[in-house]
Order: sequence, then structure tokens, then C-alpha cells
Amino acid sequence: MFEGLSNYLSIVLDYSVVLEYSNGVWFDELTNLIEDKGIDCYIDDTFKILHRCVVQQQDPKDAYVQGSMRALMQSLMATNTLHVVHTCNTEYFVEQVKDLPLCCILTTRKGIFTKRLYERAPEFNGDVALITPTGLKIFHSIAEMIRDYPLPSISSLAQNNTYIDCDGRASIDDIVISTEGDRFTLTKRLSGGAEGMVFLTDNPKYVAKIYHKGVITPLRWAKLKKLTELGITSRGFCTPQHLLYFRGVPVGYTMFIGKGTTLSNVFDGPDAMIEQYPDWTRLDVCETLLSLIGKYLYLQMHDIIAGDIQLKNALIASSTEQYLIDMDSVQIGNLPCPVGTEDFTDPRLWGMDFSGFVRSLEDEDYSIAMLVFTILFCGLHPYATRNGAETLREEILNRNFPYTLDNSNTEHIPLGGYDHIWEYLPENLRVMLYNTFHEGKSYEAVCWRAAVQEYMRDLENFVYDDPEAYKLFPCENIKQATVDVEDVRAQLAAKLEAKKAVDERRTEVRNGEKKTFANAPTGRFVSSSVGGSNSYRPEKSDGDIPASTRGPSSAPAISAVNTTPPPPPKKKFFGLF
Repeated sequence: MFEGLSNYLSIVLDYSVVLEYSNGVWFDELTNLIEDKGIDCYIDDTFKILHRCVVQQQDPKDAYVQGSMRALMQSLMATNTLHVVHTCNTEYFVEQVKDLPLCCILTTRKGIFTKRLYERAPEFNGDVALITPTGLKIFHSIAEMIRDYPLPSISSLAQNNTYIDCDGRASIDDIVISTEGDRFTLTKRLSGGAEGMVFLTDNPKYVAKIYHKGVITPLRWAKLKKLTELGITSRGFCTPQHLLYFRGVPVGYTMFIGKGTTLSNVFDGPDAMIEQYPDWTRLDVCETLLSLIGKYLYLQMHDIIAGDIQLKNALIASSTEQYLIDMDSVQIGNLPCPVGTEDFTDPRLWGMDFSGFVRSLEDEDYSIAMLVFTILFCGLHPYATRNGAETLREEILNRNFPYTLDNSNTEHIPLGGYDHIWEYLPENLRVMLYNTFHEGKSYEAVCWRAAVQEYMRDLENFVYDDPEAYKLFPCENIKQATVDVEDVRAQLAAKLEAKKAVDERRTEVRNGEKKTFANAPTGRFVSSSVGGSNSYRPEKSDGDIPASTRGPSSAPAISAVNTTPPPPPKKKFFGLF
């Protein structure tokens, strides 16, 4: 399968290769080839973040991913052939590796990285090796791949407005049958809506969504079929599990039931938030947001764009437990999402027929940015202003973002402490939000996750001296959870000292020296560490990319002139080994 890669000196490895092919002989063959030929592998921070997202979903179908990742990383680190470019921006990553000699990008058709290459067509002076069901396709440039192997055009089913219906509607005590022949009895009605009704079934694991007459189109049924074939069984996704028939005609599907209430009922200002979660602090808000972004990234890794992201389309049971619902409307492959919420949709798409085109990852980047702001601001819309235009639509079109980077003007910020939420956000997040909603720039979804993760890490480590920084609504005279910073810091310090004492005792009885890997930097812009506070960072910076997506700028730069690098840091990959 991978014989064609043996002549390359280096590979730019996309995470989709690990996710899609870790359970099979192909991945073992790839690992052995890289090790035997001593091929250098280059990854970026996105690679690591996507792996975290996969691990956090705990989907049984991904059971082999962690083991395969561990084996690959151990092999690369042992042979000093693993290199990390510290960025989450696809174009910046490609720019740093584009001139590597005899290099190729190894990716898959469904990969997020691949879609970014199709969307932005960055310059790369090597080949692209694309893993397909029929084998490895090698293109001599990104432009050649785009020209000779374009992404599928929109499915013809998108314009098919006929309906797949039956005269009889399944209801309580009726038996519906899955494609596989499983029988489900509808036992109790849970809820109803414009599209259909949701029922409990005699199988406690599943509920059934039964559509009303005149709802199931060929497009909808094709999407449901693809979604069931994906086999996503992570409990955080209410995805279709079985297609259901009644009297031989399609009527709906089964899914796991979500818990809690919709995000819109919780993130709805001070009263709603403090009533629902009186003990929450900023840390809980960040934890919720990280979990949600991770779920949307997980869908993107499976060729799914949610399309209609909004607070009503997710349930929350706690800061670590959320469920994405209404999954039958998503875009999968070239089957489009026909709906959208204007408030969360990029204005570029307003007025367009959503069923008439395939959305890009960049289209969803805007929705993720909206989600970030709305969650961080406890339900507030970024263009909600005081004494502004008559409609929110006007504010959005005019990009009347009421916040400034230097906090010099708070005249148009809504009352209720939202100005203080803005003031207490870390600078890199404020820059990203300002650039998005005032300047019209775009950041990849994974960049948002990296920035929120950095913010959450600061909150976890209690780096802020001001206790107001940890409140849901800083500087507001309302009853809400508070943090005694000095007391918590003392507790953390005590735990750290106790851990050091245990580690010292273990070191005393350990025989022999601890094994280390010598892995000196290779290349001007590339780090040979896998992370850590002392890892090397790119020498070149990009003003449009916040430092959080590349790593601390204070870290020593790698220079092509400096031939005596400092001692390498200890290497660790997400604590997997």
C-alpha cells in the first residue's frame, strides 16, 4: 500500500490517517515503513488537539486509536524523527514545511486538513499522498490534487422535493422494525415538534424519532443512512443508530437520549445561569465550551459539518456532559444541511438556499466563533449593543462589535457586567474575538479550542490574582460563586510538595539512570519536541495568529546558524506514555 512513500525523506502527517486507519494492517505497514526508512514526520498542534478530542469522546469504535498512536509516537521519538510545528493554522503550518526536500503530505479524503487544503490551496513544493479506498493516490502538488481529484459536487438528492411516506403513522404500542430486523415497540411519547415525535421504546438504550407525513425526503433518508453507517456511539451525540420502518415504509430512526436542558435555557444571563448552576465559576464555563468545541471537531473529523449550530441544538447536564441533538439535519459529505440560524450563520451565506450548496469548514468557523463568544458571555450575542441600531441584523451587517481591545469605550456594551467579562478575558482571546466580529477575519475551529484551552489552564492554575477573574459575572453585586485565590494556591502548593516528596522517594530506590531521548531540532521553523513549556517555537510570527495557537513567544527560537542546540526537553505525548 505505502511502497510509494519509501523514496521520501519526510512526511507531513495528517491526524486523519491515525483516526481512520489505526485498526488495520495498513497502519502497521506505515509505521514499519517510517521506522525502517528513517523518514522524518512533521505534525502541528492541531494533530495533538484532534487526538485529545477523539480520546475525550470515548467512542468504542475508536478503541484502537490510542494504542496505534502510542506505538507510532514511541517509534518516532525513539528514532528522533518526530517534529512539531507549533501552530493550529493550516496555512501557517504548510508555509513552515513547504520547502522540506523530498517531502509529501500524507492525508485522507475526509480529513479536516485535506479540506483546508482544498479550500485555501496553500503553496507547497512537495507531493500530496492521499489514502483512498482503492489505494494511495500521489499528486505532485496541492493544485494538481484539487484539479484532478476535486471534492464531490452536491448530491442530486438535494433538489429532490418528493417525499417517502406511508398513510399510517406509527404511535404508542406500535412496533417499528429496523433495517437489520430489530423490533422496537413505541411505549411512551416524550416530545413532539414540527418534524415528528420522539417516543420511548421497549429497549431502554434507545428512543425513536417518528416523522410526520411529508417530512422524509430522499435527501433526509440518505443522510440518515450515512449517519447510521458511521457507527458513532459516543453518548454525547444523539446520532441515528437504526433506520426504522412501519408497514415496510421509512418512518424514522432510533437514537440515544440526551440529558439535561438546552444550552439556551442555561446560558441566558445572570438569573438563568445562577439559578441552574449556583456553584459555577469561569472554569466551568470554559470546561463546557471546550467540551462543545471538541464535539463539533469530532464531527468534522467524520466528514460532518453541523451546519445549524445554535444553543437550542445541544443539551447540558453538567460542565463535562453535553449532548448534540437534532443531528438529522447535519451536512455529511456532499449531502447538505438545508437549515440554518441567521444569528449563528456567516452573513456571507444569508439569503442563500442552504439546501443548494455544500458548506465549507470556513463557513462553520464563524458559527464556532459565535459559540465561543456566546458561551463565554453567558448567552449574550456579540452584536448585542446598547443604544444601537433597531435590529440585530443591522448590527451584524455593520460589524458593530461594541468591545475594544484597549477597553477605551464601553458606551455601547450592554449593562449587567458584560464589560467586565471582556476585561478579564486573556488578551489572545480578546484579539481573536475582536478580529472576527469587528475586522471580519476568520480562525479555524481548532484555533478557538486551543485559545480556550489556554484560558482554562490559567484558571485551573489560578494565575490571576484578582478573585473577580473567576466569577461568572465579574464586579457584579449579585450572589454568585467566588474563589479564595490565596487559599486555593496554598492547597495546590501543598499537593505539589507532597507529589515531589513521593517522586523523590521513588527516585532514591530506582536502579540505573532514567532513559532519555536525544532529539535535537532539525529545520529553521520546526520543533523536535512534542510539547512542554521548554519546547522550541517557530522563529517566524504571524500577527493575525494569536500566540496561544503557536505557543509562548518567549521560548527560544531555532536558528539555522546555531548548530549547538540546548539540551532537549523531556518528551511526553498527552500522558499516554
